[in-house]
Amino acid sequence: MIKNGIFTAVAAAITLTTSVAFAEGEMEKCSVVKDGKGLIKENKADCKGSSHSCAGQNKAGDSESWILVPKGQCDKINAGDFSAVGQDIKDKIEVSN
Repeated sequence: MIKNGIFTAVAAAITLTTSVAFAEGEMEKCSVVKDGKGLIKENKADCKGSSHSCAGQNKAGDSESWILVPKGQCDKINAGDFSAVGQDIKDKIEVSN
């Protein structure tokens, strides 16, 4: 019972933090796609898609998956520019050299 309460509190805090940042316009949804194939690593998407209902349930190559990135970085990421992207975001994307 205590574990469920702690889990619920942590989940609520994460959701609130993400929602506040997203609502303030600091973050944007970003689908990382190349040649029609999604490049977000399996189980790394930030939210649901048509084939699943929860964050982290995406399959590799899912072109509908997206992650939250700082506003203005999505276009750079899709152009292959990762210079201003944090490691936490890089860890969610299949980057081909």
